[in-house]
Amino acid sequence: MFARAVFAATLCLAAPCLAQTQITPEAFLDQAVGKTLTFSGYKTGELVGTEQFLSRDKTVWARTDRHCTYGQIDVRGPLICFIYEDHPDPDNCWMPFIDGEGLTVISRNFDIQRITAITEKPVICEDAPLS
Repeated sequence: MFARAVFAATLCLAAPCLAQTQITPEAFLDQAVGKTLTFSGYKTGELVGTEQFLSRDKTVWARTDRHCTYGQIDVRGPLICFIYEDHPDPDNCWMPFIDGEGLTVISRNFDIQRITAITEKPVICEDAPLS
């Protein structure tokens, strides 16, 4: 519990959080499920990848090289965590925010990504997952 509080408090040092409002993972998923989100670096604007939210607990992540992997979603308090088949890091967690420009996510190591597009198109994969 203390670690979460420190994480949340420290976010204000990593991003202009005064203009952002933290939302719950459930509110984030309400906007994401059934959609494909494009993630870009907050400062650079460079494409990070796209993620198709198949359900509230399953995604397909497509990197910029179009390599895809399935992910399992795990909600832990204010965090939404992703465990991918090819990267099973249980600490790959993000805290979602919303502001006048849309959705932003901030990781535990203070990587900040903005959702730059939300569509209903599926991700495009060089090696499409089978199920």
